[in-house]
Amino acid sequence: MMQHKVYGVNFLVQLLSEPPASLTIHCPRGSPIRYGRVIATGDGFDAGANTFREMPPLSALVAFEETPEGVEGHYFYQGQEEYRVLHLDAVIIAYPQE
Repeated sequence: MMQHKVYGVNFLVQLLSEPPASLTIHCPRGSPIRYGRVIATGDGFDAGANTFREMPPLSALVAFEETPEGVEGHYFYQGQEEYRVLHLDAVIIAYPQE
């Protein structure tokens, strides 16, 4: 398993190549929805609000909107897998993996 550290209200997801069978989200504006599995989270401290925010749990599936104009979050590849560092505000929904 990868050993990456993220900070604050950011977290790292491994992108899924296909939407999970249990949930598909549709954007009314037609923007693509991407899905990922949470690999690492920051401590949840939001410096702008000077408070801690709840972060998605490890291994949770998350969905986020990606605009046609650009990629959401910072990204990198390890082998054939794509990973994204996302800000907590980018998440539409997070749900635990069963």
